[in-house]
Amino acid sequence: MTIHRILFGAAIFVAALGAQSQKSVSGTVTGFKSLEIGIRTDAAEAASIRFGPETQVVTVVPGERDLSKANPAAVTDIVLGDRIMATYVAGLTEARRVVLITGRDIAKRNEAERQDWKTRGISGIVTAVNGDQILLELRTPEGAHTVTVTVDARTKIRRYAPDTVRFVDAVWSSTAEISKGDQLQTRGAKSEGDTKIAAEDVVFGTFVTKLGTITAINRETGEVQIQEVPAKQPWTIHLAAASQIKMMPDMRAMLFGAKSTDHSTAPPAQEPAGRFDLQRALEKLPAGKIDDLKVGGGVMITSTKGAKTNELTAILMLANADFFVAMAKGAANDPGGATGMEAIGKIHGGMLGGAGGISLPTMIQ
Repeated sequence: MTIHRILFGAAIFVAALGAQSQKSVSGTVTGFKSLEIGIRTDAAEAASIRFGPETQVVTVVPGERDLSKANPAAVTDIVLGDRIMATYVAGLTEARRVVLITGRDIAKRNEAERQDWKTRGISGIVTAVNGDQILLELRTPEGAHTVTVTVDARTKIRRYAPDTVRFVDAVWSSTAEISKGDQLQTRGAKSEGDTKIAAEDVVFGTFVTKLGTITAINRETGEVQIQEVPAKQPWTIHLAAASQIKMMPDMRAMLFGAKSTDHSTAPPAQEPAGRFDLQRALEKLPAGKIDDLKVGGGVMITSTKGAKTNELTAILMLANADFFVAMAKGAANDPGGATGMEAIGKIHGGMLGGAGGISLPTMIQ
């Protein structure tokens, strides 16, 4: 009887141990200390993962959730930039298990994703949402055309939240949050001459585009002050780690064939007629950095709507935008013409047109 009670009690104890809630933390590896791994968590906070001789380390490919397919690894396999998830058992300070996804595998996965979006994806401006169908306007130098995007229960829908910057940080959403004027990217099976697409993935956002002249630069904090044109409103632009700065070419030469008179970036090679993609053209522009910016220089910024008045976190900043600034100022001084932003929006067949006059492709991967 006593033995049965002991065995019964032991079984309850083991079951209780198995039922204890396990705590986990995940993030990107930022450094190493003795028996500790430093990470930046998904909440953008610094944390340390303690490990010991009993810590199990396994590795999986990106997206794999079945740990039965994991391969054994060692703490010494972990390097800067890797992604890890550490699981703890209550009462222990050292991680019970560390699941590793290498930065190399992540880079390969991301590149494959980018190529798939280019091959099977489209992007444009939402003109209407009717149940499970979204009408998307695609703009080209030859004019605009409409694509019907169909979603269903299997479609993964995400959106850019306020003050977010990266495409991969878009949060889960639904068609109920998609509005006319939003920018939207989707990928899936195209049909009927690419006028219809059955969406597998949808990413969208409500973005703003600001054009102005730089009035101050704080390189330590990553903040740029601009005066918007033609409204003359001051804006504080925050450059996050993931914000992209692109150096524009000589727009006079690119749009009108005028000969360049400065040392701006050379215009990109022209793509065959009917295949020009403004978003891809922006992606191909050379990258810049905050040290390339100068007070008095023109910039164009795209961002989600920020939480604070007159402050934006840049997703994309186009430097060397002096041509657009001058054009906006000139149009604003013409009482009988379009507003400055509207005039810019009509360039190149209206490809830049949108709410407020300008709508640059913003969801650059």
